Amino acid sequence: MIGIDVIEVERVKQDDGFLNKIAHPQEIDYIKQNPQPQIQRQKIAALWAVKEAVIKALELGSGSGVVLKDIMLYHQPNGKPEVHLTGVALEALTKRGGKRVEVSLSHSKTVAVAVAIVV
Repeated sequence: MIGIDVIEVERVKQDDGFLNKIAHPQEIDYIKQNPQPQIQRQKIAALWAVKEAVIKALELGSGSGVVLKDIMLYHQPNGKPEVHLTGVALEALTKRGGKRVEVSLSHSKTVAVAVAIVV
């Protein structure tokens, strides 16, 4: 199963309320490592895109009970992005016989995109 998401960076809210709603503290720390607001906004957009791509790959939608915090994005020391699943997202992965979800993401000044594959 594969999921993809793309979002225009300008559509992303950059306030702390929005960020606290969708992100784990570790994700927030990663975003705020760079003090430049535009870079932070690009990272928030990429975070949103990767969570949406994972939801699509797991074939979850409205009414499934999944929340964005069920999907935590982190980066290996070499920069490779990975996700840790909990809650409904983890249940969906297990139910589908998957072992993990591989992700790839990218962003520019104007767009962010992410792909997720259940393996």
